[in-house]
Amino acid sequence: QSQNNTLSFKDTLNDALSNSEPNAPVIDAGLLTGKSNSSSKKTKYPLVSGSYESIYPRLSQTQIQELMPRIDAAIEKFSEEYGVDPLLIRAVIKQESDFQPFALSTSGAMGLMQLMPKTAEGLGVSDPYNIEENIRGGVRYLSYQLDTFNDLKLALAAYNAGPNAVRKHGGIPPYEQTQNYVKKVTGYYEMYRTLEG
Repeated sequence: QSQNNTLSFKDTLNDALSNSEPNAPVIDAGLLTGKSNSSSKKTKYPLVSGSYESIYPRLSQTQIQELMPRIDAAIEKFSEEYGVDPLLIRAVIKQESDFQPFALSTSGAMGLMQLMPKTAEGLGVSDPYNIEENIRGGVRYLSYQLDTFNDLKLALAAYNAGPNAVRKHGGIPPYEQTQNYVKKVTGYYEMYRTLEG
């Protein structure tokens, strides 16, 4: 069963990469499956300066649906491990990447939960495009913010803009992007809670 899932996932990955634009970043399939053929420990994920529009392989809704059991399993596992509501994790992923595992922002944030390279490194995430690694790191980082600020909106602002920005401004920073982010994530969170209820 798991072997079939792996083959299906590799097919999905290869299909996505073959349909992407030629100058899309090259992503090692092993980073997602955890079975890289490379003996080198050096990471292969792309780092960008933020000076150009990011291009990455976008999966179709059908392809994302095929991956949802794996994404859901990781959400459940790390939700329990770090004590974070799985619906909140889902809301963050929805806003951060819309469930695109290859998502790459112009500032260099990577994967489902959009981890910045330094943040990923600090969280012990070596493969930010690996679904389980990315969600583990993102949930761990989110749990830090929830524990630090003991307030959902401040924690989300810290996840987006960094905890120092929240401390500096004594609340949600006056950045339009961060204020919109907090509104959108809390909106998705309420929507998921209503659907579950």
